[in-house]
Amino acid sequence: MKNLHFKSYMENFLYDLNNFITIYDDTLHVFNFNKLNKLSDTEIILKIGFKLVLIEGENLRVSKMTKQELLINGDIFKVEFKNE
Repeated sequence: MKNLHFKSYMENFLYDLNNFITIYDDTLHVFNFNKLNKLSDTEIILKIGFKLVLIEGENLRVSKMTKQELLINGDIFKVEFKNE
């Protein structure tokens, strides 16, 4: 019984749908971000909760943006999380 509780806890932790970032080859999918702080073709800075997400690369562009989702395309070199 304890193993099922631990498994459920880990699934909730890993698959927290409040916000997440998925990285593909040349695309970054961000779900439930708070604010787009900076947008250039080499750097994008997002606010997610109490963290800042710094995305560095070349030819970066936003291909889709809704109230909750953001798709970023380009040559992504680095994704870094920082406390605000």
